[in-house]
Amino acid sequence: MANVELLPLMVVLPLAVAVVSNLFHGRNRLLALTAMTATLLFMVLPLLMPYGMHTFGGHVREAQKTELALGVIYVFQHHHRIIVFILALIAHLVVSSYAGAYRKLSGPYLGFMMMGVAASTAVLLADDFFNFYVFLEVALISQAAMAIASGTEQAYKAVVKYLIVANVAGNCLLLAVAFLFSLAGSLNISDMQSFISANGPALAYNPVFLASCALTIFAWTYASGVFPFHNIKSELYASARPHASGLMQTMTKFIMVALAIVLLKLFADVGSLRMVMLYASLGAMVFGVIMALKQDNYQRMLSYHAISQAGYVASGLSIGTPVAIIAGIFHAVNHVLYKTALFLGCECVEYRAGTTDFKGVSGLIHSLPLIGFLVLCAKFAISGIPPFNGFQSKLMLMTAAFDAGMPEVTLVMILVSVLTFISMMKAFHLVYMRHPTQDTREPREIPKSYVVALIILVGLCVLLGVYPQLATRYIEPIAYGIGFNWR
Repeated sequence: MANVELLPLMVVLPLAVAVVSNLFHGRNRLLALTAMTATLLFMVLPLLMPYGMHTFGGHVREAQKTELALGVIYVFQHHHRIIVFILALIAHLVVSSYAGAYRKLSGPYLGFMMMGVAASTAVLLADDFFNFYVFLEVALISQAAMAIASGTEQAYKAVVKYLIVANVAGNCLLLAVAFLFSLAGSLNISDMQSFISANGPALAYNPVFLASCALTIFAWTYASGVFPFHNIKSELYASARPHASGLMQTMTKFIMVALAIVLLKLFADVGSLRMVMLYASLGAMVFGVIMALKQDNYQRMLSYHAISQAGYVASGLSIGTPVAIIAGIFHAVNHVLYKTALFLGCECVEYRAGTTDFKGVSGLIHSLPLIGFLVLCAKFAISGIPPFNGFQSKLMLMTAAFDAGMPEVTLVMILVSVLTFISMMKAFHLVYMRHPTQDTREPREIPKSYVVALIILVGLCVLLGVYPQLATRYIEPIAYGIGFNWR
C-alpha cells in the first residue's frame, strides 16, 4: 500500500478543533464558525484521500519478529471512505443544529463532540490494536461527557452505570490485546492476523488465544450496546440532548463495525465466535423493540430503537458471509442517517412543546407540517418500507440470513421490523396526529438548521434506497476479504 502522508488529518483535524473549542468558550459566533467550518472540511477529506496507509515510527512488517514493533499504522480502505464521510456529515449536521438552536454555546461540550468524532475515526483507521483500544476508551468517555452536558439527574445516573461497566469492558479489551501481543509479538492487527493464519491449528485449543477471543467479544457487546448491555446504552441515549444522541449512536454503530471487523480478522476460526455474536445481536433486536413499545417518552423510545437496529447491524456481521457483512455495514450507514433524523425531529418536538413525554405532546402536525412529513419519512425508513434505504439493507440482511441456512433469523428480523413499524406509527399518532390539547406555552419557531438537517438526511435515505450501490460498492472489498460461506 502507498504511504499517504495526509491520512492522519482525518484524526488530527477534529482533535485540534476539540482543543480550540475550549479556548473559544463564551465567544459564540467564533465557536460556531470554527466547529462548522472544521466539520465541513472533515467531510471533504475522506472523499479526496487516496487509499493507502500512514506509518508512524517506521514500523516494518516481517514474517518473524525478534523485537517489539513500536510503529502505529492507519489504514484507509474502500469502506472507510463511505463510513468516515457519513460520520463527518452527521457531525456537521449535529454541530450546525446545536449552533442554530442555542443562544449560548458551550466550548467544552462542542469539544467533547469533536473529540468523540476524532476518536471514532481513529478506531476505524487504526491497524494497531493498542491504539485502537486507547481511542475506543476516548470515544466512550466522550459519549459520557455529552450525556452529562444535559445536566439532568437521569443523565448522571445513566453515566455512572455506563462508566462502571465501561471500566470493566475496557480492561477486558486491554487484557485481550496483551494476550495477543504475548502470542504474536506485535501490536499491529495485520501482523496478528498473519501470525494467526500461519499458526491456526496450534492456536485452536490455546487457552491464551481463546481467552483473548472471549474478552474481545465482551468488549464488543458493550461498546456496541447489544445484549446484555442494551439497557445501559439506551439509558445513555435517553439522558442526553437529542442532537447529541444522534451523534452518539452514530459513533457507536461505526465502532461496532470496526471492532467486529477485528474479531472476524483475528478469530474467524473460533467455532463459537459467530454464534455468540449472533445471539447477542438477536437479543438486542428483540429486547430493544419490546422495550421501545413500552415507553411513554419519545426520546426514550427512540433510544431503545437505536439498540434494536444495532442488532440488525450486528447480525449481519455475525452471520459472516460476504453478502451478510455488506448488508450489515450498509445497514449501519442507513441506520445512522434515519436515526439521526429521528433524534433531531424529537428535539424539534421538545423545542416546540417543552417535553418529549407522550402525554404532554399532541397535534403538532398543524404547527409543524414539514417537520412531521420529514419525520414520517424517517419512520418509514427505520421500518423498512420502500423506497427508503432501510428497506434495501433489511431485505439484504434477511436474504443473507436465509441463504446462510438461518430462516429463523430471517423470521426474527421480519417480526422485529413489523413491531418497529407499529411502534413508530403509534409515536407519530401521539405526537403529531392526536387531537391537540390546550397549550398555554408561547410557540417557538423551529430553527432552520434543524429543518435543513432533516431535509438532507431524509434525502439521503431516499437516495440510498433507490441507488444502494452508491454505498455497497465501497463495502464489498472488505466484506469479501473477511467473509466466509456457511455452506
